[in-house]
Amino acid sequence: MPDVQGLREPKAKPLIIQPIWDRLEQAVIVTDRALAAPGPVIRYVNRAFTRLTGYRADEVIGRSPRMLQCARTDKAMSAAMRRDLRNGEVARGTLVNRRKDGSDYLCSLVIAPLIGPIGEPEHYICVAEDLKEDRSTSEVQRLSVELEQRHSGANETVARQRNDLRMVTGRYRNTLSQLDAVQERLSLRESALDHRNREFDRSDGELNASLEELRAMDEKLRLSLERIEDANLQLARSNEELQRLRAADADKLQLLASASHDLRQPVMSMGLFLDVLRHRLGDAERPILGGVLAAHLSIRTLLDGMLDTARIDAGVLTPAIGPVPMCDMLDVIKGEFTIQAQMRGLRFRVVSSTAVVHSDAQLLERILRNLLANALKYTGSGSILLGCRRCRDMEGYPCMRIEVWDTGPGIDETSQSIIFEEFRQLDNRDRDQRRGVGLGLAIVARLARQLGHGIALRLSPGRGSIFSVLVPRSRKADGRRHKARGKRGGGE
Repeated sequence: MPDVQGLREPKAKPLIIQPIWDRLEQAVIVTDRALAAPGPVIRYVNRAFTRLTGYRADEVIGRSPRMLQCARTDKAMSAAMRRDLRNGEVARGTLVNRRKDGSDYLCSLVIAPLIGPIGEPEHYICVAEDLKEDRSTSEVQRLSVELEQRHSGANETVARQRNDLRMVTGRYRNTLSQLDAVQERLSLRESALDHRNREFDRSDGELNASLEELRAMDEKLRLSLERIEDANLQLARSNEELQRLRAADADKLQLLASASHDLRQPVMSMGLFLDVLRHRLGDAERPILGGVLAAHLSIRTLLDGMLDTARIDAGVLTPAIGPVPMCDMLDVIKGEFTIQAQMRGLRFRVVSSTAVVHSDAQLLERILRNLLANALKYTGSGSILLGCRRCRDMEGYPCMRIEVWDTGPGIDETSQSIIFEEFRQLDNRDRDQRRGVGLGLAIVARLARQLGHGIALRLSPGRGSIFSVLVPRSRKADGRRHKARGKRGGGE
């Protein structure tokens, strides 16, 4: 197959001078093929051109044909003729040009490309005729037809040669592609064969080693099955023991719940008697009464915590969620804990609120009581504050943050992760039972999880602690409050 890249087409030699053109009565102009600005340049004119325009050949050769145009020349016609030439077509038109003496004349133009051997225009030949002169146009027509025929024949020859060259090039490229593909497949097959030979040699050695490993694994598997059987027997015995412990645990929880419930009634009665006694004793007996009230509060808190813990562990604690007015709950807590704080020489203040939250009233009050009881235990002097703040949770839902502030010793950062565990007391290493058994905050955490409320702690050692409960606000109550506020025209 011949080298496609080595093919070279012969350089075309333009046909410019034709003796017959000097014998024509029509003006003939030959230009180069440069159609882009500034345009083509005249390379040849015949004698009829001088008779038509008054310009000699040495006056126009090397100049642009635009020198013949005047103000009356149709620019649109000129542009259309240039467009036809760019498209490889014969251009025809009638233009008003100007002679050397300054007179204008109307001429008919026929411009055709001279196609070279490589299929590209080498020159353009223009035949011009003065339309005002009474001359025969047969010669011009004959020349135009001849030019068109030569143009068409050249185009067909070039197209045929291009098709042949394209076919040869395509076959050559296909052959090269097929050869490359064959070589690549042969290379891949040789590599695969070498790889298989190496794999075969390695596999032969590995097979012998695998047989030995299989024998060892068979022995290990037999031993493992024996151990699994022993483990299954032990698991069965453990399940039986677990069932027995669960039954015993359930009985203990039932006993604890019953005992806590039975003990709550006399403790409540004791509280009523102490409240009556508080109004009958004098100032000298008030310190003694304060100690009795503190002991009563500890017993009541412990019993409530034990009962709540037993009910949670037994799975029988079902919260009754609904609207809870905070004002009523805060008034009850204020009346009870004010006396306890006064007996201890502390200031206790409750910030009232008209908000309505969405929770279980009894369990939420139990949480706040445990937080206040914890504050009373660890606040030696100063004050305790109970209040509410409006806020929003992480999802933007309206909530109330119920906070308990105290001026106790505070809690360091290392102890924050354990204060909500059961039986944890940070400053009661001697297990003084007067300080409780460490169930208060653990019960708070468990009740909060049961209700779906968040518990938080902010503190600064030496300045006090802030325990808070995040409770969602009641939508129905908020809607009624907004309506009532709109009727009154005032705020909350």
